[in-house]
Amino acid sequence: MRRYRRLVLIDRVIPFLAALVGLVALAGAVTVQVNADTKTRAVADAVTELRSAVDAASARPVLAPPPADDGSAAAIAALEEKVAALEAALAEQQAAVAALPAAAVPGETAAVQPAEIDPNLPTTDCIPLGTRFMVIPNESFPICQSTVVLKTGMITDDTVTFDQAGLVVETASAPIAGSSCSVIVFTADSAGFAEVRVTCT
Repeated sequence: MRRYRRLVLIDRVIPFLAALVGLVALAGAVTVQVNADTKTRAVADAVTELRSAVDAASARPVLAPPPADDGSAAAIAALEEKVAALEAALAEQQAAVAALPAAAVPGETAAVQPAEIDPNLPTTDCIPLGTRFMVIPNESFPICQSTVVLKTGMITDDTVTFDQAGLVVETASAPIAGSSCSVIVFTADSAGFAEVRVTCT
């Protein structure tokens, strides 16, 4: 009789145990699924952030590195300065030529005495005597009221070569062959510019 009751009790308890085990297993499965979902969302968020960072980096303009300084910019700047100096000197020469016909008068009643001009010597398309002017290599510069046609050769940092006067150092002068004139070099530059003046006695 006791054995029968024990069997009946066990038969009743077994379904409850089975249900309990099933609940535990279900809880474990739910926990694993929740953890998996959490990790999946975290990985998805990280991928999204990484993709946004890559897109932002791709959208930024790529700045080219500055070109290497090979000295050309400095050479161009120096040449521009020389050209500006040459233009200024030419303007001075033009102003000097324009002022040539006007003679200074010592008084209000004094008559203007024009300078004596030799008709056999050039007076136009030439450099006025005593005027500072710019020269460049391998060019000819006729001098007004003289037979001199100044021909330049090589120009260095501090020298100028003339066909009729030879090598003239900066701030020095030399006689011009075949005339009573001389040429003085004020400045000379290896860029090919020099400032000179011709005077005659």
